[in-house]
Amino acid sequence: MLIDRYLFRAQLQAFCIVFLSLAGLTFVIDAFTNLEEFITYGEEAGGLAKVLGQYYGYRLISFFDATSPVIALASGMFALSWLERHNELTALLAAGITRWRIARPAIVFTALVSLVAMTNREVILPSIRTQISRNAQDLSGKTEKSFEARYDHQTEILFRGRTYQELSRRIDAPSLLMPPLLADYGPQIDAETAIWKPATSSHPAGFLLRSVENPPDIDRLPPLELDGKTVVSTMASADWLKPQQCFVASDVTFEQMIGSSNWSLYSSTPELVRAIANPSLGVGADVPLRVHARFVAPFLDMSLALLGIPLVVGPSRRGVFVAVGLCVLMTVIFFLTTLGFHALATSYVLGPSLAAWGPLLLLAPLATWRAQPMWE
Repeated sequence: MLIDRYLFRAQLQAFCIVFLSLAGLTFVIDAFTNLEEFITYGEEAGGLAKVLGQYYGYRLISFFDATSPVIALASGMFALSWLERHNELTALLAAGITRWRIARPAIVFTALVSLVAMTNREVILPSIRTQISRNAQDLSGKTEKSFEARYDHQTEILFRGRTYQELSRRIDAPSLLMPPLLADYGPQIDAETAIWKPATSSHPAGFLLRSVENPPDIDRLPPLELDGKTVVSTMASADWLKPQQCFVASDVTFEQMIGSSNWSLYSSTPELVRAIANPSLGVGADVPLRVHARFVAPFLDMSLALLGIPLVVGPSRRGVFVAVGLCVLMTVIFFLTTLGFHALATSYVLGPSLAAWGPLLLLAPLATWRAQPMWE
C-alpha cells in the first residue's frame, strides 16, 4: 500500500540520519581526544585515514548494537510526527484508516531492525570482538598491560603474571600457584613467558611456558595428571616440547584469562552457553544473565516501540515536542527498569533468568495497555 511505502521510507531515512549523526558526533569527539595516538600509529600502519576507517568501522557495528532499539523508536516517532505536523494524519483518519493501520509500518520497521541487531550480535560481533577490544592506546595490540591473577576452576591452578600482550596472547613472568594435588614439582611453576595455544592433534588447549625457571629440572620431570588427564606436560612425555619448556592444559581461553569483558559481551549465544558449561571458568551471574537477555531483547524492543508510538498516533492529540519529551522520559524509565533488574542479578539478589525476563513481564503488559487505543 502507498501509505506503507511512504512511512517505511520516511522511517528508514530518519533512522539513517539519526544513527549516522549520533555515531559521527561520538566518533569525532573520541577521535580528537585520541588524535595523537592515531597519528603515531598511522605512520606505521598505512596512513591516518586507514587507521581511522578501520578503528571506527568496527565500532560503528558495535554502536548499532547498543543504540538500534532507541534509534528505531526515534525514527518511528519522527515519521509519524511528520504526518501529524503536516495534517496528513488527520486526513488519513478522516479517510477511515485506523490508527493501528497507520502505526503498522513503524512497528514492522522496528521488528526488522531488531532482527538485524540479533543477527549482528550472533554472527558479526563475535568475529570482530578482538578488534573492538583494542582502544586507542593499544591500536597494535602490542601494549603490555597489567595481568590480574585468575583461577582455572577445574584444575585449581592460580595463574599469576606481571603483564600480558593481547596480540601475541602472551603472559610475561608467569608464576603458576599449584594446588596440593598438582604440587609434585613444588608449590609453583615460574617461567619467562606463557603463550596460549589452541587445541591441536598434539595437545589440548592451554599455555606453553617458555624458559621455565622453577623447577630448574623441568625437562626430566614426569607429567602431572589429574583425574586421568594430563595437566602439565614436559619433554619427558611430549617430544614436541623444547628444553626448558612445559605445557599447562587449560580450558580457559586467553581472552577469559586476562579478564576481558568483550569475550562475553561480543560472544555468540552458543559460545556463552559453552562457557557456562565449562567447569574451568566458574562464571558468575553475568554470563547466564546475558544469555537470557539475548532471548528477551527482541521482545523488549517491540515493547519499547509499543510504548512510544501511541504517544503520536493515539487518540490523545499532543504537540510534537510534548510527544517527544514524553517519549524520552518513557525511554529513560524503560532502560532504568532493565538496568535495575540486571543489577539485582549481578548482586545475586535475583536469579539471572528472573532478572532478564522480569523487565519484559513488567513492561510488556504496560505496552499492550498503552497500544490498546490504536486498535479502537
